[in-house]
Amino acid sequence: MRQQANANQILLQKALALHQKGQLAPAEELYKKVLVKLPRHFEANYLYGMLKLHQEDWETAEAQLAKAIELNPDHLDTYFDHAGALAHLGRDDEAVARYDLVLTVNADFVEALLARGAALRRLGRNREALADLERATALAPDNADAWFQRGNVLHDSYAYGDARESYERAVALRPDFIEAWFNLGNTCKDGNQLDQALRAYDRALEVQPDFFEAISNRGYVLFKMQRPAEALQAYDRALALDERAPDLWFNRGSTLEQLYRFEEASESYRRAKALKPDAGSATWNEALMQLRQGDFVNGWKGFETRWATEQMRGQQRQFMQPLWLGEQPLEGKTILLHAEQGFGDTLQFVRYAPLLAARGARVILEVQPALTRQLAGLPGVTQVIGTDHFMRPPFDFHCPLMSLPLACKTFSEADIPRAPYLLPEASSWAAWHQRLPRNRALRVGLVWAGSSAQTHPDAVRIDGERSLPFATLAPLVELAREHAALEFYSLQVGQDAVAQLHAHPLASLVRDCSPELHDFAETGALLANLDLLITVDTSVCHLAGALGRPVWLLNRHNGCWRWQVEREDSPWYGGMTIFGQRTAGQWDEVIARVRAALQQQLA
Repeated sequence: MRQQANANQILLQKALALHQKGQLAPAEELYKKVLVKLPRHFEANYLYGMLKLHQEDWETAEAQLAKAIELNPDHLDTYFDHAGALAHLGRDDEAVARYDLVLTVNADFVEALLARGAALRRLGRNREALADLERATALAPDNADAWFQRGNVLHDSYAYGDARESYERAVALRPDFIEAWFNLGNTCKDGNQLDQALRAYDRALEVQPDFFEAISNRGYVLFKMQRPAEALQAYDRALALDERAPDLWFNRGSTLEQLYRFEEASESYRRAKALKPDAGSATWNEALMQLRQGDFVNGWKGFETRWATEQMRGQQRQFMQPLWLGEQPLEGKTILLHAEQGFGDTLQFVRYAPLLAARGARVILEVQPALTRQLAGLPGVTQVIGTDHFMRPPFDFHCPLMSLPLACKTFSEADIPRAPYLLPEASSWAAWHQRLPRNRALRVGLVWAGSSAQTHPDAVRIDGERSLPFATLAPLVELAREHAALEFYSLQVGQDAVAQLHAHPLASLVRDCSPELHDFAETGALLANLDLLITVDTSVCHLAGALGRPVWLLNRHNGCWRWQVEREDSPWYGGMTIFGQRTAGQWDEVIARVRAALQQQLA
C-alpha cells in the first residue's frame, strides 16, 4: 500500500510540474489518474480545480474546489480560489460570502479585498466595495490594480474628480496600464474634461494602437470638442477594425451631420439601425436631421421614435385613454395635451391647441407649473393644469405636445400655426406698464444663459455651447452710453448668470428684472412692454416669439433642429431674426453683427 501511495504522490508531482510549465492537457490526464485512485485526496482535488480555473472551465473548477473545501475546510486559499470560480459564473453573492470567510481569518489579504470589492461593485453595492478598495490602497499603496478598481467604483458613483485621481495613481505606478489609461479617458470624458480625456486615450493608443474602444471614444471626444473632421477620421479608423458596432455608426452619422454631409449621415444612421433595429436613437437623430433640413413629412413621422431612445424612454406618459395622432374625430371629445421636455418645447407647441378646439374638442392642457398662469388664456383651451396637479379631469384621448405637428399634418411651413398665439397676462402687463419709464426709448431685453440646473453631461455641454458670459454682450450694452434713447432690461434668471451682470462694470446700464420674474406670466408681461429681445436659445425666445415680440436669437454653431440650417429667419416665429455662429464657439463676431443691426435701428 505504501508503494502504491508513493507512486500516486510521484504522479501528482509530475502533474503539478506539467501544470506549472503551462502544459495543461498532459497535466490534466495525470490529475485524473490520481483522482481515480485517490478520489478524496485533498491536494489532488484542489490542484485539479486550479487547473480547471486556468483552463477557464468555470463550472468544473467550481465543483472541484467545492469538493476540496469539503475535504479540508481549513485551507484558506481554497475558499479564495472557489470564490473566483463563483464570480466568473456570475454568482457574486456566493462569491462575496466566500471572501467574507477568507477576510474574517485574514483581514489584510489584499487580493481578497480587491476581489470582494469587484464582486460588490457588480452587485451594485458600491459603498461596501469602496470600503474594501480604500482598505486595499491603504495596505498596498503601490498596487496599481487597487487604485484602478477604486477608480472604477468612484466613476460608477459619478465622483469623477476622485476617480480621476485614482486612475492617475494607477498609471503612475504602471505606465503601460492600458485599461487605466482608457478608464481615465472615460472619466474625464464623462466629467466634461475633454482635453484631458483626449490625452488619456492617446496614451492608451501609444500602448495598443489598435485599441478599438479607445479609438472610438477618442472620436466622440473630438466631436464634443467641435472638431468634427478629426472625429470622423477616428471613427473611420475604428470602422477599419470593426464595422459591427451600431453606436460607432450612430456617432459617425452625428459627426457627418455636423459637417453638413447629410446624405452620408443618413447612410451611417441606416447602418446603425440595421445593426441594432430595436434602438430608436438613430431613427430619431435622422428625424431631427430631416426637420433641420425642412423635411417635415419624414421628420415628424420619425420624431415619434423618440420614446424608444435612452434619453426619452423614461419620460413617456402612460394613460388608459388612447393616444391621438390625428386619426379619430374629436367632435364632442375631451383631449389632454401634456407637456414633454423643456419649457421652450411647451411654449412652441401649444400653438396647436386652438386647432383641436376648432375640430370640436374640449382641450385640457397639462404643463409645467411655472407656465400655467401664462397659458391660462390660450384660445381654445378649456382648462390648464400643472403637472403637479394630483387629479386630472376626465378625458377621452391624450397627445404629447410635440406629437401635435404630426397629428395635425404639419408637412410644410405653410401648415405651421402662426404666431402670435399668446397674450400677456393683463394685470401683470399693466403693472409693468406702470413700472417702466414713460419715454420713447428703445427697450431691449437681454438673456445670455440657459438653465444652469442641468446635470446630464450632454445637457451641460449643450448649455455651455448655447450660453455666453455677460461680458461678451459688453459691445451691445456700451451703446446705451452713446444713445440715451436705448434702455437694456435683463430677463436673465439663475443665480450664477445674474451674478455676472452685477460684477460687470457696465451693470448700471442694465436693469436687472430677475427678482420680479416669478413665473413665465411675469416674464411675458415684461416682454410685451419691450421693443426687442436679444437672447440665446432658451425658453424666453419661445415666449417672446409666441407673444409676437421681435426676437434676435444668438444661435450656436450647428444649433437646434428647429432653427434649421443657416437660416436667418424662422418658420415658427415671424418676428425672429437668427444671428448664428459662423465658427463654433466664436461669439464675438455674432455680437459685432448684432451691434451693427442695433445701431441701424437707432439711426
